[in-house]
Amino acid sequence: MDDNQYLTTYEAAMAVVATGMKKSRLKPDTLLINAIIGAMLFSTGGMLNLVVHSILPDIANSNPGLLRFLSGSFYPIGLFYVVVMGAELFNANVLFFTVALCRRGVSILDLVINWLVTWWFNLVGTIFVGYIISHYSSTTSSEAFITGSHEVLDSKMEYSFVQNMLKGIAGNFFVSLAIYLQIMCKPLHVKFFMLYLPIFTFISLDFTHCVADMYVVVIGKINHSSADWGEICWKLLLAGTIGNIIGGAFFGIVICWYMHIYVVERDRRELNLPQYELRDQQPELMQDSRVVRQKDPVFHDDVEVDEEHEEKPSTPNSNANSSATDSIESSSNLDPRPYLQPRLSSMSRLTRRRTSLASIRSPKNVFPVYGMDEPLRRERTIAGDHAFEGEGINEVNDEDDAVEAHSIGSQLVRMLTTRSRKESSTEC
Repeated sequence: MDDNQYLTTYEAAMAVVATGMKKSRLKPDTLLINAIIGAMLFSTGGMLNLVVHSILPDIANSNPGLLRFLSGSFYPIGLFYVVVMGAELFNANVLFFTVALCRRGVSILDLVINWLVTWWFNLVGTIFVGYIISHYSSTTSSEAFITGSHEVLDSKMEYSFVQNMLKGIAGNFFVSLAIYLQIMCKPLHVKFFMLYLPIFTFISLDFTHCVADMYVVVIGKINHSSADWGEICWKLLLAGTIGNIIGGAFFGIVICWYMHIYVVERDRRELNLPQYELRDQQPELMQDSRVVRQKDPVFHDDVEVDEEHEEKPSTPNSNANSSATDSIESSSNLDPRPYLQPRLSSMSRLTRRRTSLASIRSPKNVFPVYGMDEPLRRERTIAGDHAFEGEGINEVNDEDDAVEAHSIGSQLVRMLTTRSRKESSTEC
């Protein structure tokens, strides 16, 4: 396996946490636009699915199994567009924020804000595609498409609330599996294949995806379907959304967080396994990553390090388990030191010698870059440092908090707190 092309399950799980943290820190306008674009891209699968049901009506009667397989082959295209473009999709964010919350990388308020915003603006993007792109262009206005849209929506409405909720649980379990698998690989063609398998499975089995159903509902009602709005919202959209949250959260908590993060790090401590591997130190994010690797720190000309007595720099965790780091250096031909925090143990030498990276921190709004200064408190959680609090890790002072990239939720709490304090002071 090529180390540069594929990630382990632990690295992928850490990337899920890091991506959730990054998404919680998106500016409001960026979050809204990304959610609209995400729905527009994902609607590609719904449009292709409607084409098959409309212009190939004989298949539904003569070979319904083939129709299921064709539909399952089209929806992965829309999800692939979303992933590659780094857009926001509610169902994927259920996974990201659930795992990030378990890892203490985001707050419950961050989770609620993101889920509400992405769900509603995914709906806005779907309505735009349905009315402007599909309806007003007359693409879905022919008799065949009107009949096909009615049949697709009516088939969704045949199920009860509980049935749609259970189908939603299974549906987002497979969507989360697809998102998780594609994170483990970098080549785009492999990403598509990893997305294709789970999405093909759940669409062919007629499970529920609330954002996919949004397009079905919009086109069906544009073409004057007889389905009642109350039943659509209750039996289909609400039931599917609740089921999707349960299914995505179950996958995120049990598989991604418990099996691939908690158990791995617990065993690492109990079995005295190496704290770091080179590939574990900088997790890969989704396509919207702004992480920069720092592989070869450049020293100032005034730094003179004797090769025979060169001191080995350490990370915040290396003091707690220096033998683990030594085992990596002795068992691997790769030199991990360029990835580690450049730090001198002697204070006298620290004052005499300085590196070009000594005062450089990971850039604002970017996650920890090893080789630069110590990451901020909230951002350290993706590197596993919170598990070793109290074991030689320096606390971050208030000045560090001032330059931290705050989430929308934390900004909202700070704004409300500040306003309440001003009002109380005014009353006094």
